Amino acid sequence: MKNITTLMLAAIWTLGSFASCGSDVRHRTFRGIYADDPAGMEGLYNPERGFRLEVALDVTEKNYVWAPEKYPDITSYLEEQSDIYASDSVSLVQTYFYLTGAVGKDLTEADFRTMDVFFDKLRELGKKAVLRFAYETQFMGRAATGPTLEDIVRHTEQLQPFLEKNKDVIQVVQAGMIGAWGEWHSSFHGLEKSDDTKRTILQHICRMTPEGRAVQIRVPEYKNLLDPALADYKRVSFHDDFIVIKKHQWDGGMSEGTPAYEQIVRQSPFLPVDGELPWGTWSMNEGPDNPEAGWVIDGLQTARRLFLQHFTSLSAIHNYKEKDTKDKYSMMYWKETPVSRTFLEENKMPVSDGYFTKKDGSAVERNVFDYIRDHLGYRIELQEMTAPAALASGQANPVEISLVNRGFSTLFNEHPVYLVLVDMSGKVCHTALTDANVNDWQPYEPDNSACTPLIHTISTDLQIPAGLEKGTYRLGLWIPDGSGRLLYDNRFAIRCANGDTQWWVSPDGKYGVNILLDNISIQ
Repeated sequence: MKNITTLMLAAIWTLGSFASCGSDVRHRTFRGIYADDPAGMEGLYNPERGFRLEVALDVTEKNYVWAPEKYPDITSYLEEQSDIYASDSVSLVQTYFYLTGAVGKDLTEADFRTMDVFFDKLRELGKKAVLRFAYETQFMGRAATGPTLEDIVRHTEQLQPFLEKNKDVIQVVQAGMIGAWGEWHSSFHGLEKSDDTKRTILQHICRMTPEGRAVQIRVPEYKNLLDPALADYKRVSFHDDFIVIKKHQWDGGMSEGTPAYEQIVRQSPFLPVDGELPWGTWSMNEGPDNPEAGWVIDGLQTARRLFLQHFTSLSAIHNYKEKDTKDKYSMMYWKETPVSRTFLEENKMPVSDGYFTKKDGSAVERNVFDYIRDHLGYRIELQEMTAPAALASGQANPVEISLVNRGFSTLFNEHPVYLVLVDMSGKVCHTALTDANVNDWQPYEPDNSACTPLIHTISTDLQIPAGLEKGTYRLGLWIPDGSGRLLYDNRFAIRCANGDTQWWVSPDGKYGVNILLDNISIQ
């Protein structure tokens, strides 16, 4: 079995020579999704990427923080929001667990049961958590209470085994704990005023976070409190909670051209990045605490920033379908803002095959909202493949598949890559693990200023068991979740962005498979 190799698109792809080797080899070329393909203008639902929801749970009171009378239980608000945003292909939920009731105390078994119920509901809905712990719901000195350093350290130690147990449903952990909304400002005890205190808390959050999961922090300044030579520093990424494009005193010093902005650009190719716009009331100048007038946030420049900083996820809650308002907020305007191939090419941004055309070649206008929805995180587009014309039983059969990642970022966490054989009755008869590492599927080399798309090649020798019945099968690519708990759940499998491949879900819901060949025989 050969290792994955990555080649530049401009290079000559050696698979092309295999097509002429004779009738014993099959070669297939794939295309992207045309606008008039079935659901061609809709988003692909894929795990651990794209737009996200936001839910805040009071762990002690077991209700939704911001409207406990309307949502007096653990999961009803989550379920309602999942329905409201179903058309936006949302697979992530920013999950605030407010530990306000545990200030001065240990977390109780009841607290852990509450969080377990919420995590189980996420699994049931096919979603994962962008997880943040916080204590304080007010800023500008309005919080009635808040944790001490000792509270936070004690709680992180209690939470560590609990999070490890639920690692499968956690996409990333955000470094909350301090201050209003866990954003590291306005804390009741002034924890953010001491670098030593902030460093200690960040180190304990890193220890609390399961191995293999990144930690996101509000601004690079806080990450830089850590020693760059240590492992903790390398796993800390960013969440920008005030994306407004133009400079503003609340932007954390992260507007374009600042050292913080450039640090995110440099480090983000290797880390999941999250963010959100301010509330739409800010854009409409209706927020009571606004220090200056807001504005409708530029969609095209937001898309450019999300690309340059390799964003994996973005809130769909802020400045969009917000609080049953009469106002029209920024993301609604984005749906009316055209994005052109010319703009994308001038800014070296990804252009998916077929994105601006119909099957007959005629042009289609796309908008910046859809472009952001479709390109946050990864977007895997198959290119070509070669395989034997017939598979030999009891032998290794060389298969090679090339693909391009048209998204803003690579993939994170565990996603094994399998080839599978499906018989004509719809039964998965054989799965073969490849040595492909999806975490290597960068859109382009991070130091390549031209942002030239990379071709990634999966090369494997597909071993067919001698006892497998001879006959006709379908050959597919299966990229499930890597956890034992979610491995056999098609909603956590990765769907490729191709209009000429079938997305096949097994009758029992265990497999979500990209069908590469509709029929191939075993001889």
